[in-house]
Amino acid sequence: MVETFLQITDENFAANVTNAAQTTLVLFYKDGSTSCDIQVPELEAIMKEYQERITFARVNVDEQANLTKELNVDAIPTMVFFRNSNEIYRIRGIIMRDKLRRQLTGVLLSN
Repeated sequence: MVETFLQITDENFAANVTNAAQTTLVLFYKDGSTSCDIQVPELEAIMKEYQERITFARVNVDEQANLTKELNVDAIPTMVFFRNSNEIYRIRGIIMRDKLRRQLTGVLLSN
């Protein structure tokens, strides 16, 4: 069972995301954001289905402003998928779990 998201910082981004062995989804969020308060439970509801194939991580945009800027994240929530050190897909805004499930499956099939 997925315990929680990996918390990503400037310091651990390379080790946990760009050098990860499998596809990594990084959720950029902000505490207290209504949009993020909607998105996080939608993502958590389906994480268990994908935990063997996708690593789930998150970045607090207020605490990691440099990383957020470096990756050109200009909206929250934003989900960025990485594979083999490269960004492969990006979702901006809220996406509900059925559509999110289709997007995750599509990312995995694009391997």
